[in-house]
This record gives sequence, structure tokens and C-alpha cells, in this order.
Amino acid sequence: MKSPQEEVKQAGSGVEVNGKFYDNSVEGVPQILALMRVIEAHDVEVAKSSSKNNSDHPTKAYDPTKPLLREKKEDHCLTAYFKRWQHKRDAPYLQSTHVVVWSWIGSFLGIAVLCYIHYEVCLKYTENLIFIVGSFGAQAVLLFAAPKAPLAQPWNAVVGNGVSAFAGICAWHIVGEGMGIMWLAGAFAVSIAIVFMHWTNSLHPPGGATALIAVMEMKRVHELSFLYILFPAVLASMVHVAVALLVNNISADPLRSYPMTWIPFNMKPKSS
Repeated sequence: MKSPQEEVKQAGSGVEVNGKFYDNSVEGVPQILALMRVIEAHDVEVAKSSSKNNSDHPTKAYDPTKPLLREKKEDHCLTAYFKRWQHKRDAPYLQSTHVVVWSWIGSFLGIAVLCYIHYEVCLKYTENLIFIVGSFGAQAVLLFAAPKAPLAQPWNAVVGNGVSAFAGICAWHIVGEGMGIMWLAGAFAVSIAIVFMHWTNSLHPPGGATALIAVMEMKRVHELSFLYILFPAVLASMVHVAVALLVNNISADPLRSYPMTWIPFNMKPKSS
């Protein structure tokens, strides 16, 4: 029978027990805590039995004031740093044909709707409105290929894109247009967009692209100015989310149920 030490090994952001991985999520924490108690109890028994059975060769006395878990030898700072580059877990398996087909259907329909509004309505009947930019391609990946991902939820898609567009336009006017330093405007746009998304709990990777596009040399975007927040960032995101709601829930696969949450903030008190 393996000892607890042999059954447990560190694996990425959690621990692996008999081949099963427990991460540091809400679900994984109780198992990790129980596992730590088993190891602690085992170490105490070993320390006590060693001191009793080897009185002629006394060992270091067990000190109950010290942490029960074995102390890891600290690595040199550079060694510890580069260890973080190491492979930590296996890549996921390829998705089933069912998932691939529904991802294709959803992304095709979502982008088709946005492109139709952009080319057949905005460009034909308005002077400067747009309804799609490059970041919506990335948004389609989240909405239709990973609909259960926290960063793909409606609040993230709409608000994350909106605050990112605001950050991008501000960076363009203040740093790009005002100071004439385009490279700095791009850096400010993306980094401030990330801050805004953190503050609104709306992290959405395509938002970084939405912010960067706002400072690039795109005449139509610059002419829109702060209207870019609505066209296309917020309104097109709302249409895209509506298509995701319709298409993802047609599938009988429970893993494609969308959304996972409508509520952006966790109102439960943090456990101490």
C-alpha cells in the first residue's frame, strides 16, 4: 500500500491524487484540505514512532508548534522562476464531431449576421457607422466554441467590449491624436481596457483587440470617435450574444447550454 506521500504529487495549480487532478477551485479545495490532513497525520505518527523506537539514536524532537507539513527546500530564485515554465498538465483531447459542427454553425451564423448589418445596412445607408471589427472574430470563438467559459458570458461580451472601446478611444484622443505617439497610445489602450474590465468584472479577451483597433489608422473608427462604443462595440456584441443564445441552446448537448450566468457579481460573502 502506498503511503500518502507516494499517492500525492504537486500538479500545476493543485494536486494530483491517484491520477485524479484537484485544482484550487471552490470544488477542489475541500479535497485538497482533506488530503493535507492525511499527510499531516502520517508525518506526526512517523515522528512519534521514530523518537520512541530509536532512543539510543535520538532524532530531532517533534515540535508541535512548527507546521506539520514537510518543508520544501527553497530553490534559487532563478531556478524557481524557470521551473514555472515547465509543462504542468496534459493537453485536452480533441473535441467530438458534434461540438465541432455546432461551433461551426454558431460562428458562421453569428458573423454572417454582423457582416450583413455592416455591409448591407451601415455602409450603404450611413456615412460612418460600422457594425463589425476584427475583435468579433475572437468573440465568436468564445461564444460558440467555449460557451461555458466565464469570459464568454453575456456581461463579459457586452460590457467588456464596451469599456474596452471607451479605453481605446480615450487613448487615441489623448495620446495618439493629442501627443502624436501612436505606439504609446496602443499600449495605453489595451492596458487601460484590461483595468476597466477588471473593475467591472467583465474580462473578455476580444476587448483588448477592440481597444487596440480604436487607435489604429482606421479613418472610419476615428470619425466615429466615442460613437465607436455603441457601433459596433456594445450593439454588435448584443446581437452576437442574441445569436449565441438562439443557436447554442438548440443543441441537445447540456454542455452547450448558454449562458452560465446573467449576474456579473458574486453577492455571496467570502469565506474567511
